[in-house]
Amino acid sequence: MSSDRSEYVKGIAFATIGIVVLSFDALFVRISQTAGFKASFWRASSACISLLIVFLIRQRGKAASVLKAGGIPMLFSGLLWGLSGISFSMGVINAGVPSTLVMMSLSPLFAAGYSFFIYRERPSWFTLIAAIGAIGGILYMFRAQLHHVLNNGLIYAVATPLFLGINLSHLRHHKNVNRMAVCMLGGLFGALLSWILAVGDVAISRNSLAPLLVLGLLIVPFSQTMISTGTRYIPAAESALINSMETVLGILYVWVFLGEAPSHDFLIGAIVVVSCITMNSIVQGRHSRLKTATL
Repeated sequence: MSSDRSEYVKGIAFATIGIVVLSFDALFVRISQTAGFKASFWRASSACISLLIVFLIRQRGKAASVLKAGGIPMLFSGLLWGLSGISFSMGVINAGVPSTLVMMSLSPLFAAGYSFFIYRERPSWFTLIAAIGAIGGILYMFRAQLHHVLNNGLIYAVATPLFLGINLSHLRHHKNVNRMAVCMLGGLFGALLSWILAVGDVAISRNSLAPLLVLGLLIVPFSQTMISTGTRYIPAAESALINSMETVLGILYVWVFLGEAPSHDFLIGAIVVVSCITMNSIVQGRHSRLKTATL
């Protein structure tokens, strides 16, 4: 397997594994039945603690130098992770799971737009077509609820893919930034901002705390690190396109664990989304192989 082909497959694997795990996010926020800023505080603070422990163990005496080397790019990415976590939690509470997941499908377009205007990187036309196809599939899933989706908590629902798309593009162009440190700072920023916005009122019951701790200590740290690492090997728009799978998987997880069966429209739309993502990965994988063969 060629080097470019191998790196592309590696990037797809990192991003896919990350999003399969991260898709539990909406389910656990829903189970916690906790208001927005409280949920985002516990989600972010526990993720920060978990990542800090692992980061210190792995880096040992080099932790300070790694953080210093990351500089502004690391801080900016951490802030974006923190903001996307807050907006996601607020979106689930204020706009609902379907609305928030529908808007998540916009992240490939935000990533492509940011990459083009800031870094002058032209995204693949096929990736853009696949992204539009995925958006179409997701809109079809919720066509009966479209009026509800477009009118409730829209600002929170749109903010999540905006922050995510920009962050993936930013990370793509700062490959040397330590991914674990970035996600750790994301948890720190998310916790601080949530605490400030909640005016310090973040107390919740034990029953609500348990799912948020599972989310913050295990799910978020692992998945964000995997997704961030994937941007070293594949373009931001492709990474964001894979993240569109969260719309499908998030609803499936709610079905499996909470018994809320999806509609017929959801199943058709899900097939469209998965097909677009799969075809893009196949086409881009072949393109990277042919590009290497011509060198």
